Amino acid sequence: MPALRGSLTYTRYFVEGELPPSFHDKFLKAIRLRAMKPLEPDDEVSERSGWCRLGEPMETDLSAEDVFYNNYVNLGFRTDRWMIPGPMLRNKMRDAEKAYLQKKGRERLTRSERTELKELVIKKLRRELTPVTRVVDVSWSLDEGVLRFFSHAPKQGAFLEALFTKTFALKLVPEGPYTLAARIGLSSEDELRWEALEPIDLAVEEP
Repeated sequence: MPALRGSLTYTRYFVEGELPPSFHDKFLKAIRLRAMKPLEPDDEVSERSGWCRLGEPMETDLSAEDVFYNNYVNLGFRTDRWMIPGPMLRNKMRDAEKAYLQKKGRERLTRSERTELKELVIKKLRRELTPVTRVVDVSWSLDEGVLRFFSHAPKQGAFLEALFTKTFALKLVPEGPYTLAARIGLSSEDELRWEALEPIDLAVEEP
């Protein structure tokens, strides 16, 4: 879901940690270091995430003007993934196994041969395909210490948390009732009441 247009639905994170001195230069260097690097057919990984320009997922050569706007850090969080359709892979594997066995004059493959053959088939198919790209907009308010991630997908959120910590050496904490209450600040009496609360299941059981 984009920040620049469409419905503004997002997940909020609190940013834990202090901003370093002269953080603009340090952050820009760290962002450029972890900018998105496109997947290659021979890569060992099948999925990779990195930063890109907000609203322009193919632009990964980032400048200060691309990243900083007033007291905000704005970025695109891009994830590329190789996705080979199952039927296509099975058909190509069947053809490759048949050709290999004919060449060797045998009837069966060993487990290691099948594994190696599958890797070769996958790499060959990757050269015929394009990775699937997904981009989620990120806006970090430095004054609030709040980051807005324009997605509710848990897997994407986990990838974001990992990349954010590697990039900025700060921690993201998903907003929730407890973290919000702790951030606002509760009196001792309110804390005791909070600890005494029990979860309520609002689901209605059908008779």
